[in-house]
Amino acid sequence: MKNLFFIICYVAFIGAFAQDTKQATMEKRALELHRVIGLNDKEQWKKFMNENYTKSFLERPVRTTVKTTDKESTTSSSAKSTTEIFEEKLKLFERLHEIFGKSKIISLKPVDEKIEMTIENSSKAIGTFSITFENKKPYLIDGVRAEVIQP
Repeated sequence: MKNLFFIICYVAFIGAFAQDTKQATMEKRALELHRVIGLNDKEQWKKFMNENYTKSFLERPVRTTVKTTDKESTTSSSAKSTTEIFEEKLKLFERLHEIFGKSKIISLKPVDEKIEMTIENSSKAIGTFSITFENKKPYLIDGVRAEVIQP
């Protein structure tokens, strides 16, 4: 009976530790995304994407939605090759850098299998990022959804 108690405690501890490791890894990748957005270095953006994005995310076409007070428009990538898709993702990184190159994190919190990160620049533009991750180690980024609200 005593051994059963220790086994149950051990399994519970390992499960909690694994979840903490996953959450810590997800938070670390989100913080690194923010740091790299602040860099004005295309090579660092490429390096970040190659080291932190899943292969399927790197190959997934870019889709953007622009909302204004009177209308909403969605565009999907017309890129065919992985190289073209990668270049479009770099352009999005550049746009994020232009808006949030000098920003601070307002909040960073796990929500289910995602990290929700809110950042703000000096002009009070706010970016809300929903970052999804693969469900197994090394918990790479499998999607980024950003909503930008400019004053």
